[in-house]
Amino acid sequence: MAVNKKNLVIRVLSGVILGPAVVFSFSIYPTLLGLVTSIVLLSAFEFIEFSNRDFKNVILKLFITLTIGVSTLVYGFALQAENQGILPFDAETIFFIGFAVIMGSIILNVKDISIAKELASSSAVSLLYIAFFLSFFYKFNLQYGPSMSILCLTSVWMYDASAYFFGMNFGKHKLSPVFSPKKSWEGFYGGILGTFVYIIVFEFIRNYMGYNNTINIIYAVIFAVCVGIFDTIGDITESVFKRYYGVKDSGEILPGHGGMLDRIDGLLVVAPIWYFLLRVFLI
Repeated sequence: MAVNKKNLVIRVLSGVILGPAVVFSFSIYPTLLGLVTSIVLLSAFEFIEFSNRDFKNVILKLFITLTIGVSTLVYGFALQAENQGILPFDAETIFFIGFAVIMGSIILNVKDISIAKELASSSAVSLLYIAFFLSFFYKFNLQYGPSMSILCLTSVWMYDASAYFFGMNFGKHKLSPVFSPKKSWEGFYGGILGTFVYIIVFEFIRNYMGYNNTINIIYAVIFAVCVGIFDTIGDITESVFKRYYGVKDSGEILPGHGGMLDRIDGLLVVAPIWYFLLRVFLI
């Protein structure tokens, strides 16, 4: 129990230190580009590394990771230009180009077909699941303003914190015994409740400050439920990957939190659905 308490203290301290810096970075588009790109670089490298541990060509792994990171950064600039009507093609084309570059590098440098298949698969997953999904925060910032992207980010934090609290104190019924045995239905429902309350409070403050596109109570229920469902899907998805490849954490870069991918697994799936809900309800 002492170890768990020590780990919890480390997690809280690192969250207190990093949280404000992350929120501040989300408030300005250029710093958002830098933050998202950095997170993608770290997360993609973690995923490619633990899913290709038998492949020792570190240079190629770094090149693939760098290509994914550059694609993410260039996509951010392209999306901005597209919104201004000065881009002659769809911004998403950037990720196709990145995929082509990655596949070309694998074809030229890997001779073992099984290694090439695994490397190509993990690279494609990283480009879509990590880079493209997280890049939806660019869309939030450009179309709905920084406060909406911050709400999405912090709603996921609130869900995780609420689910952890309710799960630890009231959890009895396992949500996914095979892939994530620590999760409970009580934590799931408690997380949704905490997220709903948080969205209402956040939107009250936004409305008081004069922001438009405020999420009302009915929409807050929908958003909170979707955060709970898709955050859980994202978390269990990463658990499936880690169990398949036999790793406990994706990395060790964040004290008390494991790897970067461990911290954003739910966020990766919530970001696209949050943007979808905004388009459906707020246009």
